[in-house]
Amino acid sequence: MKVSLPRIVFQFIGGLLVLLSLDPARSLSAEEYPTRPIKLIVPFSVGGDADVIGRVLAERLGAELKQPIIVENVTGAGGNIGVERVIRSEPDGYTLLLAPMGVLSVNPTLYKGLTFDASKDLIPISLAYETGHLVVVNPSLQAKSLAELADLVRSKSGKFSFGSGGLGTSTHLYGEVFKMTTKGDILHVPYRGNGQALNDVIAGQIQIMFPQIASAASQAASGLVRPLAVTTDHRSALLPDVPTVVEAGMPELAGTSWGGIMAPRGTPPEVVARLNSAIVKVVNGSDVRSRFEAIGINARTSTPEALGSLIDTELARWRRVITAANLTIN
Repeated sequence: MKVSLPRIVFQFIGGLLVLLSLDPARSLSAEEYPTRPIKLIVPFSVGGDADVIGRVLAERLGAELKQPIIVENVTGAGGNIGVERVIRSEPDGYTLLLAPMGVLSVNPTLYKGLTFDASKDLIPISLAYETGHLVVVNPSLQAKSLAELADLVRSKSGKFSFGSGGLGTSTHLYGEVFKMTTKGDILHVPYRGNGQALNDVIAGQIQIMFPQIASAASQAASGLVRPLAVTTDHRSALLPDVPTVVEAGMPELAGTSWGGIMAPRGTPPEVVARLNSAIVKVVNGSDVRSRFEAIGINARTSTPEALGSLIDTELARWRRVITAANLTIN
């Protein structure tokens, strides 16, 4: 005997099939997200500035979102391997990237043949931090100001060298801006990390460096190196007697190193909005702000749109510098 099911049963089954066919990431509301641990990819090694920042953010952001945030260090190729890992992950809000300036605004020009476009394959969530750079010299150098250093390198072309944490790092690129601005012939000496380069400035093996404030403030304050200027638009609280590069007459050198939180393109807008709200609250809280300030980092947040505009502006700036200096990593 043939049994016919009521119409309401068919309607229920049809609706259930529609729900099951939906992208689970897109069906997740902002109120429901997150329901499981989140992975934060840091594209640099354990113990570095990015790693320290990432772990501070993960701890506080996890508490705010009421889910653990697991930091995973994925190193290699100047951060590109970690970036690609995030790009290839599911766009569901459960894999995020702590993206320092270099991987977003430097690497796309510096590295040839990349198989991805970070500016198109990632979407911004919020700025998280920034730090300025210092211009420091060995104390024996006959330069007590930025103007005197510029005159010195121009008058003794080829005699001086500056160190960096490696080709294409921010400490290298700020040195290239200084070279272009002063038109001085200064040898670039890349090291396998900023710490090694700074140690050689202290020892007098090289004379000049452009380290981040966070990594050199204590050496500058103790007199191991002589600080001449900071690249931020205001003086550093850690070195209040050191003028800004604008005050010192070299505005071309102004700028910061910064970092933000990114997600794979396709991440639902409601999840991006939830993350942005949580990041803004956490980063602007007194705990994170004070922990950042203690190591020379400034807490900074933004809308996703503002971070996207910053990436575009910095991409154009560093493309000009990299092209003019004829830098490349194949």
